[in-house]
Amino acid sequence: MESKSNKNILVKKTVAVTGATGHLGINLIKHLIGRNFKVRALIRKDDPPWFHSELDWIEGNLLNKDSLLNFIKDSNYLVHCASAISVGEGNQDLIYRVNVEGTRNLLSCCLNLNLRFAYISSSTATEDVMGNDVFDENRPYRKNKSFYYAWTKARAEELVLDYVNQKNLDAFILRPTAILGPEDPKISRFGRTILDMHKGELPFITDGGYNMVDVRDLCKTIENSLSKAAKGSVYLTGGQYVTLKELAKMANPSKTPTVLSVKLLLALLPFINFYNKLFPLRWPVNRESLITLQTAPKNMNCNKAKRELGHSNRPVNESVRALIAWFNENNIK
Repeated sequence: MESKSNKNILVKKTVAVTGATGHLGINLIKHLIGRNFKVRALIRKDDPPWFHSELDWIEGNLLNKDSLLNFIKDSNYLVHCASAISVGEGNQDLIYRVNVEGTRNLLSCCLNLNLRFAYISSSTATEDVMGNDVFDENRPYRKNKSFYYAWTKARAEELVLDYVNQKNLDAFILRPTAILGPEDPKISRFGRTILDMHKGELPFITDGGYNMVDVRDLCKTIENSLSKAAKGSVYLTGGQYVTLKELAKMANPSKTPTVLSVKLLLALLPFINFYNKLFPLRWPVNRESLITLQTAPKNMNCNKAKRELGHSNRPVNESVRALIAWFNENNIK
């Protein structure tokens, strides 16, 4: 006869995931199911993109607490991936309500529940460094609202840590950098940029670059964090820094777009914005994106996540090749 302890070992843990239809969310759900978890995925009124016997799609909204309580019930873990991303001026009211108030609502709903809260933040939540100075978890929070998305991620992080320190919530924070790799079914802006680089359709690029992490590596780190992350800890989960010129060469070795300096593009920005209103661009050319590429840290220290969570990152060229192969296999142009 099977003992109670053996039966308990066979019980699958349940992970609730927000941002479930986004680039990270869809990959995380598939990864967790492959690792023998059950998943509850928050979705608005959209049709679920796919189905699985270990996946429950739960209709809800980050701004509706009743729906969130229904969403997280019976879960062992909550991974909060959802966020509203600003590229340019955007709708700041919506970005604040989703990124800050939505996070506050989730935190409030988790009180008195026996679950761990993993907040997926962003490396942009903290101030940049100068030159080749080391960038790690100890950077001060961003206070300037000029990069509004990053500012809201900083405020949301502060909320998470307040709930840990003042209300004893079991929560922690992961700060990924730019995420790339397969699968990318909705074609993220970053994925679109790589695809157009591959097809030779990107008219120009700029100098500067960014740190990039493969979505598959990040999903593995998130899984590890559910059992290994220390309560109240923050982990930088980056990858490899590459310039846009290097990225373009990875995507298409035979054709590199013309390189225009950030300084020149900033000067041309009023004309670019006017053109964008008439003929919407597929690529984020705005002050936020340009400054981010210019000031992105080149020397990023992710040793804490590697040591405590087993974080690792494959070379960016492998991620680019795999993403392009996935686009080709799925006939995405």
